[in-house]
Amino acid sequence: MNKNDQILMTEEFVRQNLKGYDSGHDWWHIKRVRKLALFINEKEVLADPFTVEITALLHDTADSKFTGENSEKDYLLVSDFMDKFGMSDIRDQVLNVIKNVSFSNKNKSDDHDPLLWVIQDADRLDAIGAIGIARAFNYGGFRNNKIYNPEIVNSDESGKVTCQTETSSTISHFYEKLLLLKYRMNTLTAKRLAAERHEFLEVFLKQFYKEWEFGTDASISG
Repeated sequence: MNKNDQILMTEEFVRQNLKGYDSGHDWWHIKRVRKLALFINEKEVLADPFTVEITALLHDTADSKFTGENSEKDYLLVSDFMDKFGMSDIRDQVLNVIKNVSFSNKNKSDDHDPLLWVIQDADRLDAIGAIGIARAFNYGGFRNNKIYNPEIVNSDESGKVTCQTETSSTISHFYEKLLLLKYRMNTLTAKRLAAERHEFLEVFLKQFYKEWEFGTDASISG
């Protein structure tokens, strides 16, 4: 089986395994991450392009947000799939990235894996900017989270108002994750792409608070 056939088989495998995911983690997310990963790798020349593409396609297959306690079972499914279609030589590389790509695994990641750097950057870029905002609120709705809870607030080191708990609202998620991603990119290419997307997050939050607090102060001009 040639590499093009392996890619096509992986696409079909991924499509089948994304059922039940929200639309922020659907096939279109996978396609965006693949495109970003290939672009970053082309600029940085860090890993084998074929391995990058396969890993990008599979990176969310065992996402614990959706699989819960079944993650280990899904890792085995990925492993068996790769063995069956002649990708045993890159299987361990791919599985290592899948297990460590998540933001929640930031303290467990292998900091010396260039393949992980590329996939992690691509996945994180898709979590910020306009697409990232859309995905955040889509997932918040999927989990029936509040949009914003102004009664649970705190301030970060810069004095910005933030929410304290991960489950309090989608707006809190900006401070717990999205606004941090710009500073946690691995590659120079991703850092450049993240700058514009991060700025859009800040513009959105400024407008969000302006509209939320409408009429509560004297700063509104006609």
